[in-house]
Amino acid sequence: MAGSMSEAMTWLGPAESGQSLPAGAPQWLRDKQQAAIQQLSSMSVPHRKMEIWRYADVNRLQAQMTAENAPELPTPNAVDHTVIVVSQQGIQWHSDQPDWLTVEPISQMAAADWQDVQPQAHPSEQGMVVLNQAGLHGGVFLVVAAEQTNPAHVVELIYVHEGEHWLNLRNQFKLASNCQVTIKETHVGDRINLVSHWAVGPGAQVKREVTSRLQPEAMLVQFDHMELADGADVRAMHQRSNGALQHHQRQVQFAGVGAKYVSGSINKSILNNNICDIVNVIHNQKNNRSEVTHRSIAKDQSQIFNNARALVAVGADQSEIEQDLKNILLSADAKIFSKPELEVYADEVVAAHGSTIGALDEQSLFYLQSRGIELTQAREIMIESFEQEAQVC
Repeated sequence: MAGSMSEAMTWLGPAESGQSLPAGAPQWLRDKQQAAIQQLSSMSVPHRKMEIWRYADVNRLQAQMTAENAPELPTPNAVDHTVIVVSQQGIQWHSDQPDWLTVEPISQMAAADWQDVQPQAHPSEQGMVVLNQAGLHGGVFLVVAAEQTNPAHVVELIYVHEGEHWLNLRNQFKLASNCQVTIKETHVGDRINLVSHWAVGPGAQVKREVTSRLQPEAMLVQFDHMELADGADVRAMHQRSNGALQHHQRQVQFAGVGAKYVSGSINKSILNNNICDIVNVIHNQKNNRSEVTHRSIAKDQSQIFNNARALVAVGADQSEIEQDLKNILLSADAKIFSKPELEVYADEVVAAHGSTIGALDEQSLFYLQSRGIELTQAREIMIESFEQEAQVC
């Protein structure tokens, strides 16, 4: 696939003519959309020579879809559970709104609250991020107040989209100082291009749970930028399976000192699924810690790419980094590419990284079978144990 990203506007239906924003969207947001449309003309459509798309089947981005059953929406399973459905039609509340939570459509936020998202790694290859703004349909501006200190309360965003055209959603999260909250995101849409900006305040404690279990032809492209202030503590858990293509990038930046970011990913691919999981952590302040753990399992003719990168800037002493990428192949035709990276320009840094790719241990399988466990069940036990290593929240 080659050509200018301007051609990709045809993937968005009405966004091709710059009419994707809802009626009543402010002029400042329309101006940003037009600027992004102009920027697309100087960018290339994703292709396999790009570093961030090297292991992705980019031809699927514009593949035709056949009719699929409408996705089934999850339902709240606890009293302390706030559910918001986000789609091209806007936002819908499926529970009461707590006093400490403010959620409004992204098109209604004030210009002063808007935060641009600037990818630091391979910016010339980030056409899908620019396309998100050029063809923006909607999204949410979510604010959690400082008085929320009950981490058991779950705020769940469910992203829904049905149709052959791409839906561009832009979210912005503002989490106040010392708040405690769990935010869950569930993807059930057909083709969604999602960009999110997270501002985590000083001392905030955040649990983030992301689940994307897609239908066979569905696709999800996601870019997250997260900034952690002094003493912020974020634990993020990502679980992904199915879909024709999933391409995830997370950019984490420490904006203060004494903060901690812990991320776990479980990637499971079957048939000919294609999953890319890229994490870029930028240590540009002193005394911060990041931990990235991936556990990936590929079967049939599917493919997974794992990349964990940590950049430690000059002067960012007392940084601590840990990267642990482990992968299991369940068939001869499955492929996994795994790449941990450390780029360190500071002294007094503690850093460790590692990556393995292999099959289920035959001796362990034999041991379980010798205890009367059937082979299929033995495999399931070992896979579940493997996945548990990445459970961080």
